[in-house]
Amino acid sequence: MTYWEYHYIFTLPLLFVLVAITLLEVRKKPLAGNYRPENRWTLSFYFLLPLIALIYTTPWDNYLIYKGVWQYPPERVSMVIGYVPIEEYFFFLVQPLIAGLWLFFLLRRWGEPKSGPAGARLWGTVFWLALSFIGAGLLFTEAGYYMGLILAWACPVIAFQWAFGGDLILSNRRAFWVGLMVPTAYLWITDYLAIVHFGIWDINTKFSFALKPFGLPIEEATFFLITNLLVVQGLLLFLHPQALPRWFKMARSLKPWTLFVALFALLKIPVPLWPDGFPLLATLSTGSLAIAAFLFAHEHIKGKAFWIMLLTFGMGLGIEVLGSRTGFPFGNYTYDPPGITLLGVPIIVPLGWWAMTLSAYLLAKGNPWLTGLYLVVWDVGLEPLMIREGYWSWQEGQLWSAYYGVPAQNFLAWYVMGVVLAFVVRKLAPELKTPDFAWAYRIEALFLPTGLLLLGMYPAGLITMVLMGGLAWLQFWKSSSKPLSAAPLEVASGGFTSKEH
Repeated sequence: MTYWEYHYIFTLPLLFVLVAITLLEVRKKPLAGNYRPENRWTLSFYFLLPLIALIYTTPWDNYLIYKGVWQYPPERVSMVIGYVPIEEYFFFLVQPLIAGLWLFFLLRRWGEPKSGPAGARLWGTVFWLALSFIGAGLLFTEAGYYMGLILAWACPVIAFQWAFGGDLILSNRRAFWVGLMVPTAYLWITDYLAIVHFGIWDINTKFSFALKPFGLPIEEATFFLITNLLVVQGLLLFLHPQALPRWFKMARSLKPWTLFVALFALLKIPVPLWPDGFPLLATLSTGSLAIAAFLFAHEHIKGKAFWIMLLTFGMGLGIEVLGSRTGFPFGNYTYDPPGITLLGVPIIVPLGWWAMTLSAYLLAKGNPWLTGLYLVVWDVGLEPLMIREGYWSWQEGQLWSAYYGVPAQNFLAWYVMGVVLAFVVRKLAPELKTPDFAWAYRIEALFLPTGLLLLGMYPAGLITMVLMGGLAWLQFWKSSSKPLSAAPLEVASGGFTSKEH
C-alpha cells in the first residue's frame, strides 16, 4: 500500500462522511435548546487550523526525517518536498479537519460549554510545562530522542492553551474527552496498520523506546494524542462564550515590550537542538530582553528610560572591564568569549546588567537590598553555565572558590553592584513601580536551573532552582499582580537558557 492509498482508505472517506453529516445537520432548523457550535468566529479558526498545523509542523517533521527518526520507503510515496513526502503534508491538513468536525458533531448533541474548574489554568499550565522540560531533557538521550522532540515541540503550545483557558477547555468534559479519544484511537489503529502491515513508514528503534503497547510505538501513540489535543483544545477555547472577551482583553494588554520578552524566551528553545548556536542565540535572546526593558521603561517614564539604560549599561560595562583587567572587585578572571565583544567584554554582559537589574528591581518592589540578593542568586546559576560555554574562566587558588572555581568575593561584588544599580534606578525614576516586567526574572528563574540540569550540572541546577526559583516564585505568590494575565509570556517557551555574566 502506498501513502496515497492510505489516505484514500483511512482519512478521506472519514472526512467526507463528517462533512456530509455536518452539512445535513446545520441545514436543519435547530430544535429548542439545541446548540450550534459553527458560528463565524469558531469557523474562522477551524479553517485556519490546517494552515497553522502545516506551518508549525513542517520544520519539525523535516528535522525528524533529516535526523533519521523515521523514514519512508521510496516506493511508498509519490514526491518529497524537503525531506517530507507530499502525502505527509496532506496529513497535516486533513487531521485537524477530521478532529474539528467530530468535536462539532458532539457539541451539537451535548450542549453549550458552561464553566470549568477555576484552578485548571494553573495546574494545567504547570503540568504541560513540566512535560516540556522532560521533553527537553530526553533530547540529550538516544532512546528518548523521538519522545523528546514530540514533547518539546508540542507541550509549550499546550501549556499556553491551558494558561489562557484551562477552565474553558474543561467546560464540557464529556465533549473534551470523547472529542479527543475517538479520533486518537482511530489514528492509533491506522498508524499501527501503516507501520506493521503496510510498511508505509517506519520508526528508527535507535531513537525510540522499546515500549510498544498493542504493537504501536509509544512515541507514535503520544504524537497522535498530542496533535489531536492541540486541535480539540484550540477549538474549545474559541467556542466558549468567555473566550472572545478574554482574547480581546489579552490583545489589549499586549504591549511592544511583551513581544520582545516572548522572543527572549522563544530564542532559548532551539539551543538543545543546536548547541553550536549558543553564542548567536544568547546574543539575540539577551538583546531582545534589553530592548524589552527599554520599551517597558519608556512606556512608564518616557525619556528617562534612555538615560537609565545608558547609565546601567555603562556601569555594568565599566565594572566588567575593571574586573577582568585588575581582578577587582570580582576576583581574577579572564574573558575569552565566542560572541560579540565590547572593550573585551561580551556584549551580552552589560546588556544583562541593564535588563536583569530592572527586572529584579521591579520584582523586589523597588527595594535595593533585595534587588542585590536577586542578582546574586541569578549569578549562582549563571557562573557555571557561562564557564562551561567558554565565555570566561577563573584563575585557580582563589579564596573560597569551591563552587565551580568561583571565588566568594565575586558574589559579594555582585550584591554590592546590584544594590548600587537599584539605588540609581530608584533615584532617577522613583515613579517606576509597575511590576509587570518582573516576569522576565521569573522566566529566567524557570529556565536557567532547567538548562543546568539538562547539561548534567546537577549541583548548580538544584542550588539555582532552590535559590533563584524559590525567591522569584515566593515573591510571585505574595504579589498583588495577576499571574494569569501575564501567563502568555511565561509559557511561550520551553527549552534552555542563554544568559550573560
